Amino acid sequence: MIQNKDLSLEYTNFSDNVRHYRKLNRLTQEELAERADLSTSYVKQIESNHEYKNISLTTILKISKALDVGVNQLFYHNK
Repeated sequence: MIQNKDLSLEYTNFSDNVRHYRKLNRLTQEELAERADLSTSYVKQIESNHEYKNISLTTILKISKALDVGVNQLFYHNK
């Protein structure tokens, strides 16, 4: 059974990796939002990781394409 703490860790990895690849691509949050057809406030919310939020597969795919990385890279633990 998947526990909330496991999901929280995955969300943290996702959040950290979105920020990492955005900066690697030299994009602002606003530019990423525009490329991914998301609001800037939503990108900021994803990167802030202050609280766990459900993210749709569509959003994950949009971010993946906007950053030109595979979905698996957004969840990989880089530390």
